[in-house]
Amino acid sequence: MDRSGIHTNRNFLLLWSGNATSLVGFHGVRIAYPLLALTVTGSPAAAGWVGFALSVPSLIFQIPAGVVADCSDRLRTLLLCQVIGLTATCLAAVAVAAQLSGLGQLLGAAAFVEGSVYVFLGLSELAAVRDLVTLAQRPAAFSFLEAEQPIAILVGRAAGAAIYGVARWLPFAANAVSYLYCFATLVLIRSNSSRSYADESADRSVGRNIAAGVRVVWTEPFLRVSTAMIGGSNIVIQVVLLLILVELKRGGHPAWTVGVVLGTAGVGGVLGAAAASWVTRRIPPRLVYRGALWAWTALLVPIALSANTIVLAVCWGAIGGVGVVSNVALTLCRVEVIPEHTLGRTVAAMAIVCDGAVAIGALGAGYLLSTVGIVTTRWTALAAMCTLAVYATIRTAARTTAQR
Repeated sequence: MDRSGIHTNRNFLLLWSGNATSLVGFHGVRIAYPLLALTVTGSPAAAGWVGFALSVPSLIFQIPAGVVADCSDRLRTLLLCQVIGLTATCLAAVAVAAQLSGLGQLLGAAAFVEGSVYVFLGLSELAAVRDLVTLAQRPAAFSFLEAEQPIAILVGRAAGAAIYGVARWLPFAANAVSYLYCFATLVLIRSNSSRSYADESADRSVGRNIAAGVRVVWTEPFLRVSTAMIGGSNIVIQVVLLLILVELKRGGHPAWTVGVVLGTAGVGGVLGAAAASWVTRRIPPRLVYRGALWAWTALLVPIALSANTIVLAVCWGAIGGVGVVSNVALTLCRVEVIPEHTLGRTVAAMAIVCDGAVAIGALGAGYLLSTVGIVTTRWTALAAMCTLAVYATIRTAARTTAQR
């Protein structure tokens, strides 16, 4: 195997192309689920519940998925995930096409299953890369993985919303095809790994793993504050996402317009990934993280003032780009302060807070919009993000002063 280029690694390219395609399908239905719930019920709260069902598995299954990725055959786990996800999305497609009674509950159940599959897929794919690439190829391989999300968000949201406008069941059918394609690519992988997963399972106490990670986060001031700030900003971003969706839908815009506007986060993410290395080499990572909160605050001002689709698209795309740059900066800080032997458990503990906030934000956004309306929700989101930026600035400034 040519160690100089990841493009020569057939197994990795099969893994990446299959999972990237599956991720595109997932983001297609991720926008179709709340759109359909909003259309069927006319209630933003119902759309929020479906978004919650998609996101809450990241809170529930983060640690179990990590244990499975460490202790089980990763390729078998990925194959099983495709089968389970395929079953859920096919049931959703049938329910939508047949207009079955209790459609809202069926969508919520299918969304929960697909959200759960997404958690296990992500961690098992990351672990599988270590089995399929050489040490020399790992930097390129992980760069490919970093690009998956923004590309999938861009293509999946735009395509999902567009074909939803053709037929409501079509995004689920397309998602089923993506699962089948991913399953086929995984079957074609021939791993030479002789790794023994049983040897790694000697100490997998979930409680002990969580406690070890939480202890590191709690004792390191920057990790403690930044984790809380990320959780808070994730809640606000979820509110803004549903706000844009509801605002465009009630404004009479076609479904493809919703997909294009929300898909600009993927464009911003790709640009952010390209710029992140340059930015973090020139600006201290902690300053980048603090600046991201202020940048998000500034970008929410036009969203609070205007419902123009171009304004929403530009600002939402910029929010996605800032998010990727911020994530890279935070990763650099974490690697610097977290002891190497607890890195995985500590990141998992932070993920419980950050991903759990996404679920809470998706659910709360629906009720906030239903209770106070679009205009008040706009200004509430702006005020909340500004509060986070001010608090983070004060805390980090106090920390810097104390270290002098």
